[in-house]
Amino acid sequence: QDTATLGVVVVKHCGYTAVVQVPLDAQLTTVVPAQQDIHIEDQPEGGSNALNVNSLRMLLQKSCVQSPGAVQRLQSSDPEENMATTNFVRKIITDSMQNLEGEAPRETRPIRWELGACWVQHLQNQTSEKADGKKSDETKDVPTVKGLGKQFGQLKEIKKKSDDKSGKSASTKDSTSPNTNDAHSDNTASTKEDKEAILQKALTEAAFQRLKESETGLHAKSPDELIEMAYKYYDDTALPKLVADFGSLELSPVDGRTLTDFMHTRGLQMRSLGQVVELSDKLPHIQSLCIHEMVVRAFKHIVRAVIAAVDDINDMAQSVASCLNILLGPFPEENNDGKCGEDHNLRQKWLEVFLMKRFGLAWKDEYSLDLRKYAILRGLCHKVGLELVTKDYDMDTPHAFRKSDIISIVPIYKHVACSSADGRTLLESSKTFLDKGKLEDAVNYGTKALAKLVAVCGPYHRMTAGAYSLLAVVLYHTGDFNQATIYQQKALDINERELGLDHPDTMKSYGDLAVFYYRLQHTELALKYVNRALYLLHLTCGPSHPNTAATYINVAMMEEGLGNVHVALRYLHEALKCNQRLLGVDHIQTAASYHAIAIALSLMEAYSLSVQHEKTTLRILQSKLGSEDLRTQDAAAWLEYFESKALEQQEAARNGTPKPDASIASRGHLR
Repeated sequence: QDTATLGVVVVKHCGYTAVVQVPLDAQLTTVVPAQQDIHIEDQPEGGSNALNVNSLRMLLQKSCVQSPGAVQRLQSSDPEENMATTNFVRKIITDSMQNLEGEAPRETRPIRWELGACWVQHLQNQTSEKADGKKSDETKDVPTVKGLGKQFGQLKEIKKKSDDKSGKSASTKDSTSPNTNDAHSDNTASTKEDKEAILQKALTEAAFQRLKESETGLHAKSPDELIEMAYKYYDDTALPKLVADFGSLELSPVDGRTLTDFMHTRGLQMRSLGQVVELSDKLPHIQSLCIHEMVVRAFKHIVRAVIAAVDDINDMAQSVASCLNILLGPFPEENNDGKCGEDHNLRQKWLEVFLMKRFGLAWKDEYSLDLRKYAILRGLCHKVGLELVTKDYDMDTPHAFRKSDIISIVPIYKHVACSSADGRTLLESSKTFLDKGKLEDAVNYGTKALAKLVAVCGPYHRMTAGAYSLLAVVLYHTGDFNQATIYQQKALDINERELGLDHPDTMKSYGDLAVFYYRLQHTELALKYVNRALYLLHLTCGPSHPNTAATYINVAMMEEGLGNVHVALRYLHEALKCNQRLLGVDHIQTAASYHAIAIALSLMEAYSLSVQHEKTTLRILQSKLGSEDLRTQDAAAWLEYFESKALEQQEAARNGTPKPDASIASRGHLR
């Protein structure tokens, strides 16, 4: 189905947008060519017809060996040149704000194709539930899960409205006479046939047949009805479900790229970030990510406009530096410079107008207090294609960026990535068997998925890295820590090479590899990898994030292994505070933090405190998971152990005997 799009690459570079497209013969979509062997000669580096995107990289600094004095003169740019480019950027922002204020609201809403796939799947699930005779959600007690915001109530209200409408329509139908029913049914049948005819003309025969076989009834709707129903599903179901998955940690974005991937996979537009902020009123880390992503997307337009407006390439570096100084400059309370205050007011006013026009978000003053400028700078570099000198930029000064800091501009390109449908299916099967505890089947399907992806996508592809990573996790659960570590190292190598050192997949590879090395008792090496993951998490999503809290627990576990119990305890308390603040005092992750602290306290022979923390763990797990869950039973066993040790300690204190050995580091942790 993606034959036409696989030959399209969109490249954005230096203010220009180029679309490179392979011409497609229309007959290829309807006529199936005869199968024959095609011999393709090996072409080094992709051949002469390959699009070498990296060759478009534009260096903005002359590479020459200079004396220290020359370097100093290079970094101190000409004040007149700096003022000229600053005024140039201010004019662009002012003109942009005028255009935004005069911009008419959009009358149409685009629909991503992924939304249709998710919508059909949602309708099919509803149909299967009705066929199985399951009770409706309204008859069940909806569990109160801390941190899920108001979207569950919204979903329940939607269900009530739909049931009320169906009840009213049924009563109306019963009250009508038989003759009226016959006439109405004839009209309905003819209308249904007309709507089907309209869709049949708009779709190919194969596509219409697939829609009809989906048993969703969508084939009997007119295009206008389909659009209205799609919008309703988008607003009433898809968006609240996304936020609910954020709250349950089924999805846990760490930066703008992962947030974008999660939303696009479900067919959600990034213009809906303002609605996500409103729905995530009990998830501050999600609100923070959404606000940062909106700010990055807003500033991206200004930087691109500046790059496109520069006539002389020699002025490009200075113009970009001045633009970054205005966009990421200090707040008025951080600097007493009058021009700095003017730039802040201009930037703030433009940002408020842009966010309201594009995302429907009303800016609040508290949003400014939470902005992490390094995260915004990182997002800007990714979206615009900027390469900067690696150093610690002091963004509390009005001129944090200099001309010499802007190294080059690299092209940003979008295309349909090569993937394997069979490989994805095998990966999902492996995950399913892993969740069910069928490790042998999980290993078999994971191995098949890896072989398929290597054959289709190649050995250095992000999907291949994902297969290596999943297989490593499966082998880890089987107890084969050596092979799990080997596969995870391969996944890390691919992610570092293909995605970059700070990509979310690379961060996850660092963290997983640290755990594997820890189980192999290479604790010092594990600590290096987990600290790398923690540094990247602080850079991308900051310290207030569930993933950061989980990494704190891993760091503490490894510090315990090295005997640094007091250091471990500090990390654990930080993780506990983070989980309580973000997820709530009765979340499962909060219970895991209490349990980890109980373990650390037991290593310090503070068994009475361990008992207190483990009681809290058990109470949370009983309320959330029930007494039959394995994690609850595990916590009960730990509590019994701590209580017995506390009694032994009290008896030893009364009798004056030496304290018993308290080393339990090998007993593991609650997952």
